[in-house]
Amino acid sequence: MENNLPMVNAPDAKEDTTKKVAYGIYIVYILSMVCPVLEIIGVVFAYIFENDGSPTLKSHYRFLIRSFWIGLLYFSISGLLIFLVIGLILVPLCIIWWVIRMAKGLKALMRNEPIINPTTWLF
Repeated sequence: MENNLPMVNAPDAKEDTTKKVAYGIYIVYILSMVCPVLEIIGVVFAYIFENDGSPTLKSHYRFLIRSFWIGLLYFSISGLLIFLVIGLILVPLCIIWWVIRMAKGLKALMRNEPIINPTTWLF
């Protein structure tokens, strides 16, 4: 009896899983605006999957990891400067930076495009 099921190509299945995890991390990062502890979970998964997948996906994982560390720095400095009033301006700017960065990354991932400059400190 012949098996009519399509053959699953292991590298493609791994690539698909790695891409789904990247989607999940972007979503978790967006949700971290409501529950910041989620961001730690996201960066742990980003570190676990950072060397899996194509160069395109690797650029996304690099971008996600750097987003965590840069965001931590930006938000920490802004939080400390709240006492000097300038932080009241910087915190909303950090939030805008975070939303733009996540939207840019998610858009590129949906189009199967790499992050052009995953090491940037801006967007």
